[in-house]
Amino acid sequence: MKYARFSRHSPAAGCRRLRLSRLSRLALAALALLGAASAHALTAAGASISNQATATYTDAASTARTVSSNTVVTVVQQVGSLTMSVNGAKNAAPGAQVSYPHTITNTGNGPDSFLLSATNSGAFAHAGVLFYADANGDGVADNATPIVATDSIAAGATYKFVAVATVPANAPANAANSIVVTAASVYAPGSTATNTDTTTASAVSTVDITGNAPGAGAPGAGAGPEVTPTITNAVNPGGTTRYTLYLNNGGNAPDTFNLQASTDGSFGATTLPPGWTVVFKDAAGSVITSSTVPAGGNSLVYADVTPPGGAVAAASDLYFRAAGTTSGASDRLHVAAVVLPAAGQVALVKSQALDANCDGIADTPFVLVNITVGAVPGACIRYQIAASNVSGSNVTALVITDPTPGSTTYHAARAASVTLGTVTAPAGGSAGNVQATVGTLAPAQSAVLEFGVRINP
Repeated sequence: MKYARFSRHSPAAGCRRLRLSRLSRLALAALALLGAASAHALTAAGASISNQATATYTDAASTARTVSSNTVVTVVQQVGSLTMSVNGAKNAAPGAQVSYPHTITNTGNGPDSFLLSATNSGAFAHAGVLFYADANGDGVADNATPIVATDSIAAGATYKFVAVATVPANAPANAANSIVVTAASVYAPGSTATNTDTTTASAVSTVDITGNAPGAGAPGAGAGPEVTPTITNAVNPGGTTRYTLYLNNGGNAPDTFNLQASTDGSFGATTLPPGWTVVFKDAAGSVITSSTVPAGGNSLVYADVTPPGGAVAAASDLYFRAAGTTSGASDRLHVAAVVLPAAGQVALVKSQALDANCDGIADTPFVLVNITVGAVPGACIRYQIAASNVSGSNVTALVITDPTPGSTTYHAARAASVTLGTVTAPAGGSAGNVQATVGTLAPAQSAVLEFGVRINP
């Protein structure tokens, strides 16, 4: 090892300078870590942002009362991204098998899995390209079972696999083939990464070695309910809400499908919340318990859901199932019913809409259901709270209060507003209550408060 020479200084002084230089670098590194720790934390994918408004008023009997809205929930969405390494290059004899190791790193903010695919081109084409897990990263397949996708990979974690191909027996000497291996995020399909593996056929004597290829592909996923509801309806206690269903028969023979409803998505039991009823009807409105669907056709079915008169304001998950009496084929559909608060003098209903670019304008109509698409860190949510006098007499001193939910701050690009009364709100970028002082609300009159929040970036 060579040491730097210092003019006009002793070797000991030079060593002291080197030690001081190392200490300085360590100090700078420590400061950088402290700065990173103090930076604003990224809102976690899957974080649930719940929000509920309250209103206080004095009724016709001069009694002070409080009423609460329904709760709306925004689910912070995952941002998907990845990197993949490395490109490979090998020489191989015609008829030989080549194996190229690759590593995927999940650089998104939540768990993700990745679909694997490959294209190959050049002076020759490989007989086939298959992927295998390679947990220890030694470049050798762990087993003989091919994969088409990775397991779920935690944010920041890696997954190792190999791409295996066979050089055709008639590959010309010194000819090359390029395999482009692509990994695509399941969560964010547009997020992909590629590596290129180049195989050059060696100029050698060849031997015709044949063998059976590993089994192709992975089994297809079976039918099952969706993770989130596909339809969400609001219903008053004791009221009825209708779900429109279509039973689609993609087979080549007709079948009769029995209809069931349950709160158990697995249908281990066909239970409903206490006092709830579900009645299936055909297109003509007749009550049915099954529906016959022709081959390649579909059948319209209505599901009328009625909660009891005393149902508590809340959201309930329901599942509908159609099970074939001949084939045994079945499918399940996941829906939700939101029971609204029982009517008093004031009904308070809260809805929400995504404002992805934070321009203060809702991107979609305001809805009661969960937002599950587009609510990434840095995006905005618009809220509407409608207070309606559903009685026959005035209510007075009405005040609507809605706090900015956790993981958000008030978004001031478009100031909070109310259709009747005045509004106070926190400073932009701050947390706190948005409050509308409405005052008197006549029978059948409504006041609508609207404001926005930003999900912490």
